[in-house]
Amino acid sequence: MKKLIRFGIWLEETSSQILLGFVVVLVFIAALTRYLGTPINWSVDIAQGIFVWVIYLGANQAWRKNRHIGIDMLFNRFHPQVQNWLTILIYGIILVFLAMIIVNGIHIAIVNVGRIMNDIPISYSFVTIAVPMGSFLMFLTTVEKLISLLRTKSKG
Repeated sequence: MKKLIRFGIWLEETSSQILLGFVVVLVFIAALTRYLGTPINWSVDIAQGIFVWVIYLGANQAWRKNRHIGIDMLFNRFHPQVQNWLTILIYGIILVFLAMIIVNGIHIAIVNVGRIMNDIPISYSFVTIAVPMGSFLMFLTTVEKLISLLRTKSKG
C-alpha cells in the first residue's frame, strides 16, 4: 500500500511539474506569435485551463508538506494536549469544507460539459473538474494527517 501511495505522490508531483512547464511554453509561444503579428488565441486558453490543474495539484503538495501559510502565535500558547485537540478539530472542519467543495465541484463540472473553451472544441468541464479532483486529493491528505495525529496521540 505504501508503494502505491508513494507512486501516487510521485505521479502528482511529476504531473504538476510537466503541466507547469507546458503552461510556460504555451504562454511563451502565445507572446512570440502575437509579437510576430499572427497570434494564436487558443494557447492562452489552454494555458489557463492547465494552470488551474497546476494550482490544485500544488495546493495538495503544499498541504502534504505543511508549507501553507499559518498564523500560530495564539495556537503555540496553548498546552500541547490542547494543541492536539484543536488540530483534530481543525482537520475535521477542513474535511467538511473539502467534502462540500468536492460535491459542488462535481456539480459544476457536470453543468459545464456542454460549454466549450472559446473556439477550441474542448469541454470546459476538463478545467472545472480540477477543483473536485484537487479537493479530493487534499481530502485524502487530510485523512492521512488525521490518522497520523491520532496514532501518535494514542502512543503518547
